[in-house]
Amino acid sequence: MQAKKASYTNYMAMIFSNASIRLSYVLVHTPVTPDQVTLLSTFIGLMGAVMILHPTYYFRILGIVVWFVAYVMDFCDGEIARFKNMQSEFGHWFDEVTDRLKDVGLYTAITLLAFGQSSSLTAVLFGLLALGGTLLYSYAITYRFSSASQEKKGVSPDKFGHVNYAIMAVLVALDWPQIFLMFVTAVTYSSLAIKIYSARHRVAGSP
Repeated sequence: MQAKKASYTNYMAMIFSNASIRLSYVLVHTPVTPDQVTLLSTFIGLMGAVMILHPTYYFRILGIVVWFVAYVMDFCDGEIARFKNMQSEFGHWFDEVTDRLKDVGLYTAITLLAFGQSSSLTAVLFGLLALGGTLLYSYAITYRFSSASQEKKGVSPDKFGHVNYAIMAVLVALDWPQIFLMFVTAVTYSSLAIKIYSARHRVAGSP
């Protein structure tokens, strides 16, 4: 099971990486800066989130496609920054902030979609839990457990995003937004619990 999971996440990473590298190759030959790419990615991502709320099913599918365009572009800013030697602390901070802003937009849209289907506060509860879990996981893995995320058995933020958004696309396309929110809630908090337990175990076992 673990080998199949690793192959799946690596395959998805290869798809997103190939797409972003090809797009970055085009953009590095233009005057565009990494921060401008970050801004454009944020705008496109939020636009995709709004489109997911559209009552027309095919418009919603288009919103998912637009979201994935923004997701691919999110890798381009760093690639362009490295190619043009324009890395900066502000750029890294700006990228992190806009990533979380897109998460807020996406989960708000999916929560409203789920609430519109069920008219139940359960959808809102799972929406808040899913968003909170995603933000906590991103912060904890990126900062508190940055070294642990690089271990062989760890799940990096990038791999988490690949799988998370792919499942989002499938479940929203199937018109099961609340199932997606429940899935994210379970995965993020269980992953955090495992990370915390592993970190405490390593500290307790260290000389």
